[in-house]
Amino acid sequence: MRAISLFIICLLTACVQTEVPTSDIAKTIVAEHARAFNLGNVAAMSKVQHPDIEWLSVTGSQISVKVSGRDALAENMTDYFKSPTKVTGTLRDWSVNGNYVAVTETASWKAKDGTAKSQSSLTVYQLKGNLIRRVWYYPAVD
Repeated sequence: MRAISLFIICLLTACVQTEVPTSDIAKTIVAEHARAFNLGNVAAMSKVQHPDIEWLSVTGSQISVKVSGRDALAENMTDYFKSPTKVTGTLRDWSVNGNYVAVTETASWKAKDGTAKSQSSLTVYQLKGNLIRRVWYYPAVD
C-alpha cells in the first residue's frame, strides 16, 4: 500500500511539474523559440507554441490580440520571413515567475542604406506545460 501511495505522489508531482516548468526549462523554451525565429524556421517555432497561442500587443492601457492560434501565427510568420529585411532577436534581462518569463528582446536589422538598426521591448511569455500559451509585447524603444 505504501508503494502505491508513493507512486501516486510521484505521478501527481510529475503532473504539477509539467504545468509549471522549472526556471531553466522555461528559459530553454523561450530561447528555443527565439533561436527558431532567428533561423526563420516556422516549423521549429510552432513546436514550442500551444495550439491556442495568443500574440498580444500592449500599448498604454490597451491590449490587442495580434494573432490567435498556432496555425494563424505560422501563416503570419511565413509571410513575415518573406521580407527582404532579415531581423534577428536577442534576449536578455531574464525573469522567471512560475509559468511567466519576462525578457528584454532586442531586434536588429540593416536598413536599406546598410545602417545597423535595433530596438528593444519588454516581452512576457506565459507557458502552459512546455509550450508558449501567450506572448505580450510592450512598446519598443530605440
